[in-house]
Formats: sequence, C-alpha cells, structure tokens
Amino acid sequence: RAVVYAGTPEYANVVLFNPMINCVAIVGLTLIFLVIGTFGFVRSEKNR
Repeated sequence: RAVVYAGTPEYANVVLFNPMINCVAIVGLTLIFLVIGTFGFVRSEKNR
C-alpha cells in the first residue's frame, strides 16, 4: 500500500507504518520461523 499511495493525501490514513519497518518485520519473522521450523523438523527426524 505504501508504494501505491505514496505522494497522495490519503497516505497517512491508509499506511500504518513506515515501509522499512514492515520489511524488517517480514525478514525478522521469516528468520525466526525458519529456525523454529528447522529445529522441529530435525528433532522429529531424530526421534524416528
């Protein structure tokens, strides 16, 4: 949304956070869940 509404008067009403904050959140959560998922997968394969 930030890209679509950039430069328009509605930007402040539509976009909640800075696009960089959104990007950091997406990357951070992806890394966290990737590590947790890998840990769970390896643990389940060891118990096989």
